[in-house]
Amino acid sequence: MIRSTLTAHLADVDRHELTLQINDRDIGLLASQHQRYYVMSGNRRVQMIAGLFTHRDDPASISSTRALLRLWLMTFRDLQINGLARFPQCAQSRDLDADFILLMDAHRVLIWCHRDQGVYLLRGNRLYRQQPTYPPQQDALLSLGIPLDFYAFRPSEGDDLLIIDPSFIDLFDCADLESMFTDIRQVNVAMTELMRLASNYGYLSDKTWFSAQIQKLEPEPEALSADSRGRAAGRRTRGGSGDQWFRRIRWSKVVPLMDGNVLILPPELEQYRMRPEVQTYEELSLPRPPRFTTHSGRQGVYGPDKVDIIESGTRSRSRRSKDEIAETYGRKVTWLDRVKEWNFGGFRDCIAGTNRRLMNLIPSSRGLSILAYIVILLIILVILVAILVSMREESDDSDSLQSDIPKVSTVDSSNQPQIDFEIDVEVRASSLRIVAAPNSDVLVATVGRGEHVVQLTYPKDGWVMIRTADDRVGYVPESLLLSPEVAD
Repeated sequence: MIRSTLTAHLADVDRHELTLQINDRDIGLLASQHQRYYVMSGNRRVQMIAGLFTHRDDPASISSTRALLRLWLMTFRDLQINGLARFPQCAQSRDLDADFILLMDAHRVLIWCHRDQGVYLLRGNRLYRQQPTYPPQQDALLSLGIPLDFYAFRPSEGDDLLIIDPSFIDLFDCADLESMFTDIRQVNVAMTELMRLASNYGYLSDKTWFSAQIQKLEPEPEALSADSRGRAAGRRTRGGSGDQWFRRIRWSKVVPLMDGNVLILPPELEQYRMRPEVQTYEELSLPRPPRFTTHSGRQGVYGPDKVDIIESGTRSRSRRSKDEIAETYGRKVTWLDRVKEWNFGGFRDCIAGTNRRLMNLIPSSRGLSILAYIVILLIILVILVAILVSMREESDDSDSLQSDIPKVSTVDSSNQPQIDFEIDVEVRASSLRIVAAPNSDVLVATVGRGEHVVQLTYPKDGWVMIRTADDRVGYVPESLLLSPEVAD
């Protein structure tokens, strides 16, 4: 399942010629309600938009368009039951045709559109332009959208997809667009603001555009496919033919908009589109130089006719030439290239993007978002203070435990009196305490009865200095020591 919000905006000229089938609803020329703006949000197995142009003065064109709209509605209901793998069979059995197609499920996004429309993807806080790829070589899809460019890519949660005239994107600076889309996070609100700015600068802002915001992806198990249900029921199946056309899809390449709003066509696209046989993967993988075209009629990338979103004369990025873009995106980028280009800018942008998302937790209310942001910061601060207090208490407890341990020290040898002799003596007491100085309470060591120590000085005031077997030096009462042993 895929949960997304589909938005469609029709310019006045298209509203009188174009009809859109958005899932099970329609807007435009032949729709029951002639509205120009539509938003649909929901959880579907497949999301779909199909656009059909009609000659208003031709009754036959109107009749065929109405019939196609009914067929697209049946197709949408069929795809909700059997999944996107059934689309080739639907296209063949119903002889489908359209001037614009958008199909999405949890695994892929497929788009057929005219070359005067650009496909843009906002992922994270970066804006990319999707590039056309080779159309699927499925017999049922060969006649579908022959004059249209085909796009295919894997969706991700949080993606924002925008399809619009590239000349409208050229009116704005890439960095400004990325900042606006990232801050607002609602494509319809951002597009309304961009059209207002373009209109204030005197540009034609009434453009047709489509968008899809992906909130959640839930890949469905393979057991729900039509082939699996047929095998479970004991019926003959198509042998997985629905999945085979998925495996033959070539994914679109992308170019960051900061590198230029360019269109890169795959090599020999026209010949491949008209070729009925399927080329091998090895033939398509041969390295070939890319070809470039652009929709923008203006030669300059920055000029006085540029709409300024943030009213700033400085630009955070500079666009590169077509030759540089060709050198970068015309070859396969290896992991070593990505390592060489790594810098701290991405980490900094990630922190800034997280901060912006926290500041917009509640899109409908800026004040509540700021309040929630402050509450989160206070909670983090309280947690840090609690951790510091806990560490301080543990340190105090360890100090108190160490203060309860009896002090055992050694005698400072630098202040010891001169040694008179060294005589081996035997301890007479059952337990003899050796102290640091005469009449002192500072304990040096303890020896038992029968152990041998070395007497170092003559008795003085009833105390003698001795040395234990482990070289500890201290004082003991003379009365507790025996006379030197007589040699055998």
